[in-house]
Amino acid sequence: MKPLGWGARLRRWRFLQTFRGRLAALFVALEAGLLLLAGAGMYLALREAVVREMDAELLAQAEHLASELADTPLEVWPAECAEFASHFLGAVRVISPQRESICEVGWSWVQAPQELQLRLAADAFAFGRQFASTRPILSRKSARLVAMPIEVHGRPIAVLVLARSLADVAAVLRLVFWLGAFFGFVSIALTAFASYALAKRALAPLNEIRRTAGAVAAGDLSRRLTMKGEDREIRELVAVLNKMFSDLEAAFRAQKRFTADASHELRLPIAILKGEIEVALRHPRPPEEYRRVLRESLQTIARLERIVDDLLTLARADAHQLEFEQAPVDLTLLLEEEAQNHLPLFARKRIELVMEVAPGLEVLGDAHALARVFANLLHNAFKYAPEGSRVRLLARRKDGKIEVRVEDEGPGVPEEARTRIFDRFYRVEDARGGKEGGAGLGLAIAKYIVEAHGGRIWVEDTHPGKGGASFVVVLPAA
Repeated sequence: MKPLGWGARLRRWRFLQTFRGRLAALFVALEAGLLLLAGAGMYLALREAVVREMDAELLAQAEHLASELADTPLEVWPAECAEFASHFLGAVRVISPQRESICEVGWSWVQAPQELQLRLAADAFAFGRQFASTRPILSRKSARLVAMPIEVHGRPIAVLVLARSLADVAAVLRLVFWLGAFFGFVSIALTAFASYALAKRALAPLNEIRRTAGAVAAGDLSRRLTMKGEDREIRELVAVLNKMFSDLEAAFRAQKRFTADASHELRLPIAILKGEIEVALRHPRPPEEYRRVLRESLQTIARLERIVDDLLTLARADAHQLEFEQAPVDLTLLLEEEAQNHLPLFARKRIELVMEVAPGLEVLGDAHALARVFANLLHNAFKYAPEGSRVRLLARRKDGKIEVRVEDEGPGVPEEARTRIFDRFYRVEDARGGKEGGAGLGLAIAKYIVEAHGGRIWVEDTHPGKGGASFVVVLPAA
């Protein structure tokens, strides 16, 4: 069996199986990384500063001793080195070009490999002064070396090597290191505790959200979140979720109502069609009687076809599959054509159609869909306008947009019904006297088409206080 990696082992910890645990671990890891970076940067900067200062001091002392040795006979060099070492906190060594030690004072404590000393001396002969450390700066036995050629008449005759212990520096750096580690550990522990506690407090509302969402999922659509968090984000989340639950409840009720209304609208024509056919088949009848039954059946089938077509349109709209062409539309010509198409229909009830359509009206959209909107509004006016009355079709530019009104002199729309008249299957036939009422889908489709074109549609009184309905469509001008 393949062994688990470190990532898989960490994920199996119960602590890391919760979001607040992972959040606390993330904060801890982030702070630990930052502390490590800060500590490393501080250590490097401090080491560089200490080494630079020590190198400068060593170099000044080496230059002083080298100048003195250059002016002194070779046999006096051991005495000069001993004299210098008496007040120098370190070791002194002079190496000849043949790599032999000319004099050496206090060099026993310097634990520098022989090859390092010889290489340092050779580099000093060739390139001038050189610096080196025997061990890492945090080591107690570390020393800093400087090698400088001793020149007589511009020619190097020996190399002076000074060594200075870094024990004091290492002790200070180790103290700083352990203090930083201690306070870093304390800081990480406090961060872990605080981040876990804060995450637990911040995520506490999730328990109520989970319970409420579970109740809603189980069918209790009336449940709402009641907590009032102090944090703005929690309040906004609660408000959004409550709105979502309300919308879900409204959508569910609308779906139930839609299903019931659609079943009712389809059941009635089917029942009528079935009854007419059963009556026609009950006894032998003359051919003319059969033709009458077939004509009435065709009318019923046509009504069913219109309902099914409207339902299909709304279903495609809900699925965002209803696409509209975006092309310039001569709205003046479109309104005139729809008015002409409805003249024979208005003539049946001796309704006068008055047109006041401004010329040159143009919008951007789908001509067929817009024609369906205004055909529906004109047909709606025909259904509810009394005989011998007047229907007005008005279109004009207003505030950079195009406003179209279809006004009738019927009973109007009650105030309480105006917010619902564009709902599916909603009808106000009692108030409007709708003996010829349809399925209640036309205005819903019209509203969807208008809004898909960036416009608005609403209904108001033609003559406030005296009745009549005025459907207003506002579209952006092309």
